[in-house]
Amino acid sequence: MAKVLPPSRSTADHTRVDHASQILKRFYIAERTLMRTFAAWFVGTSQWDLKRQLSADLWQTAQHADSLRTRVLELRYPRRDVDRKYDADVLAFMAEIAKASDTQEFIAGVYNVVLPALVASYHAYLDRADALDDAPTVYRLRHILLDQQAQIERMDALVTSVHPTERPSDAQWQEYLYRWLDSIGGFDGLGEKSARPENHICAGRPAYVVPRTVQRDARWRPALFHLPHENKYDKAGIAAWKRIEALDQRVAMQVWSAISHFNEIWAADVPASIMWELENETWAFYLDLARWAWDETRHSTMGWRALESWGWDVPDLIPFAYATYNALGSVPPIQRLALLYFYEEGLLRAGTKQIEIKILESAQDDGSIQDMDYDWADEAMHVNFGYTWLKHLLGDDQAGREELKRLTDEARQIMADFVLAHKDDPEAQLAPYFDRLYPVVEKMIHDIPDDQLNVQWAPVVADEAVLEEL
Repeated sequence: MAKVLPPSRSTADHTRVDHASQILKRFYIAERTLMRTFAAWFVGTSQWDLKRQLSADLWQTAQHADSLRTRVLELRYPRRDVDRKYDADVLAFMAEIAKASDTQEFIAGVYNVVLPALVASYHAYLDRADALDDAPTVYRLRHILLDQQAQIERMDALVTSVHPTERPSDAQWQEYLYRWLDSIGGFDGLGEKSARPENHICAGRPAYVVPRTVQRDARWRPALFHLPHENKYDKAGIAAWKRIEALDQRVAMQVWSAISHFNEIWAADVPASIMWELENETWAFYLDLARWAWDETRHSTMGWRALESWGWDVPDLIPFAYATYNALGSVPPIQRLALLYFYEEGLLRAGTKQIEIKILESAQDDGSIQDMDYDWADEAMHVNFGYTWLKHLLGDDQAGREELKRLTDEARQIMADFVLAHKDDPEAQLAPYFDRLYPVVEKMIHDIPDDQLNVQWAPVVADEAVLEEL
């Protein structure tokens, strides 16, 4: 008869390293796919407040996926197969989430079903986990839970004001997702599995396709462009803007930087769309593009905050444009990324941000200075993202560099052709905005000591001939 000491303690089921790593990998692929789904529906969402939260939650979800991925790698060390052999059940369920019929239905499914189910699964994991043996996982899940519970609460408050009435179709969609999740045993796979809801009214929808064109919030009039450098044919708009410039270079830069920041939302739509369309890239690619999309949404919000702080009726006075994304929505993802990189790299190479900060410092506008300073820090990082991932996608050789130039030149020509084709559209005319804005600005300006500001500034544009027109 063998002799042993009594067990040192009892342990819960499913807590050994193999079990933990399998469950955490399911969590990782759920968060990873949710991140990309947030990106896709961010592009397809027009309502400004909802769009901003989807962007923030996209970035936070990327951090959650990264944290879980790291923990799986720790538990499986030296195995590196975290991004291979994903659980087919989790992938199939997560693919359904993207198939919502509209933003309201998507939000109902994610914030009323998916996130609460993830929260419940994480709590269940923590309840059975050994807080000493599995302490790194406990730490990570507790911090993810703080984010996700806040996400649910923020969206609940926001939806109450934007979509106060739940539609019968929203309830059907949620019930469908509940049944689908039950069929795979929940996110951890430990629940009792049931039949998939294949005969449900919501079943059988086609795969989601990220929009090739975007719309802006219905509170704003449709606008193709936001500042005069975008449409050189809009002579009336250019003249109306020059009236604002004539007030003072400092005033013009304050207004320009706020409007320009607000309209950087197109630069968030681009990386978000690419995250969805390019399906099998390395994890770091998605992590960087999630940050890029969130940063550009932050920059847009910087402009919104500045415009609101002046007490302006933003939808009436400020265009919220969609031309840049719509002009390039149908080109390959890499070409969209190349044009975005052209803009970002050009701003840094030309020293544009430094000059803009100098003008804002002369205007003594501390808020706008700080916004531009953080924007500059972010854009420097984005240039590195663009260089790294374009090099990855094209190949780090002379042919790759030549292909990048070709893609960028083509994209710039597509933009120029789009402007020419739409130059006379009512939505392309900026004079009505600037004519309404001028008396509002003129009434607010005040004198400060003249520091003899003497700098030359010009925007970075896709069509270089525009600079001759300004």
